[in-house]
Amino acid sequence: MIKQISIKKDAFIGLFGLLTDKYSILSYDFPEIDPDVPILRTKIYSTDLNGIFCVGNSNGLLVSNVVESDEEEKIKEFCKKKDINFGKISTDLNALGNLIACNDKHALISEVIPKKNLTDIKEILGVDCSFGSVAGHKEAGSCLVVTNKGFLAHPDAEGNLEGIKEIFGVNGRAGSVNLGYAFVRAGIIANSKNVFVGDETTGIEMNVISDALKVD
Repeated sequence: MIKQISIKKDAFIGLFGLLTDKYSILSYDFPEIDPDVPILRTKIYSTDLNGIFCVGNSNGLLVSNVVESDEEEKIKEFCKKKDINFGKISTDLNALGNLIACNDKHALISEVIPKKNLTDIKEILGVDCSFGSVAGHKEAGSCLVVTNKGFLAHPDAEGNLEGIKEIFGVNGRAGSVNLGYAFVRAGIIANSKNVFVGDETTGIEMNVISDALKVD
């Protein structure tokens, strides 16, 4: 399923949530959705920007070290009940969602993240990892939406699709969201069955996204 939504008239819904094949982490203002997985509604860093401050897959969830103690306890308890690895990364770079792209097979980590964090990232997400950029853009997490069925990449990555396929083990396409916005993760949350996009996304963009992520 692919569906258009907004959050208080904001079409950049990817900033406010994370969706995997096992769970979803959403802001309190995120509209009611039915992604067929358990949902935790919370804040991170006393903000609604969950999509920026965390990254995850079916194996685990990583949050930035800016997470408040009460928020951390709530998230840890949710992860424990759902048998999800939980980890907190200590780095000056807090926007993990903008810097790491992953599915259940691999994680592509921005080269700006210190290599000392690699072991923690690898253990929590339970996947092989590599450092790299997307068509020269260091914000790997912002430039890619990756599921276990496909990926959507920044338009500049049109000539790099085969390399991205080799990394994540799935086919994909280059495209945009919300009337041509290139950093696609900001306007999308997705798993293998469901894709939610900002309501400014055009019909042509939705067709590309649907084909890239292999949903109807």
